[in-house]
Amino acid sequence: MALEKIICANAPTIGIGLVAGIVSSMFGVGGGIILVPMLIFLLNFDIHEAVGTSLLIIIPTVLVGAYVHYRLGNVNLVVALIVIVGAVIGAWIGAHIAEMTQSVYLEKAFGLLLLLISMKMILGK
Repeated sequence: MALEKIICANAPTIGIGLVAGIVSSMFGVGGGIILVPMLIFLLNFDIHEAVGTSLLIIIPTVLVGAYVHYRLGNVNLVVALIVIVGAVIGAWIGAHIAEMTQSVYLEKAFGLLLLLISMKMILGK
């Protein structure tokens, strides 16, 4: 009975995770593209808290999605391992830059990034 109450009380939050897991594994988008806006708009998180929370949430999502894609033969391990080196260093730097950036500017930069990516994908090369 207690588990049912916990699940019902957290259904919207569980739904956010469900959507993020499906979309990130389908399209290879980091959970941030889905999770950060959802955490901001649906749960009223500050962008800094949304980004940090999103990064922690995405760890199990990434592990499961990467494993399934690996089993399906969709992973280039050599390229992945090389890119990981730069990505880890970049993550360290990016987290510090984000912390020094005021929320309003971070939100605008994030929105602009999403807009540019979506325009590029819709319009093509």
